[in-house]
Amino acid sequence: MSATFTVYQQLKVKEVTYELGDETVTATCEVNNGSNVSEIKIQMTHSDLNRIIAKISALGYEFKVENVIHFELDNGVEVIDYKFENVFGELVTLDEFSFNQRILKIRA
Repeated sequence: MSATFTVYQQLKVKEVTYELGDETVTATCEVNNGSNVSEIKIQMTHSDLNRIIAKISALGYEFKVENVIHFELDNGVEVIDYKFENVFGELVTLDEFSFNQRILKIRA
């Protein structure tokens, strides 16, 4: 399967948020294109989030699920929110990560 989108040379996911049952995840990320570092928000699929988590885990980091925050809104919607620094112990840089699914939104 070929990648449909590559984010710069380096990617650091800082935080993810999503509603339980949604098809997408909103991630706050730091990207580096070699000359500039920018913080952006990306709306991506759970599949690509799982790939990011798997790549970080393959680097030897343990995902601490107890540091994932679950909360319920007044309308019954459950929101999942966590900082990668909390669940992995630090922010991890991924080099040349390619997304398999189309990125739905990018905001600076």
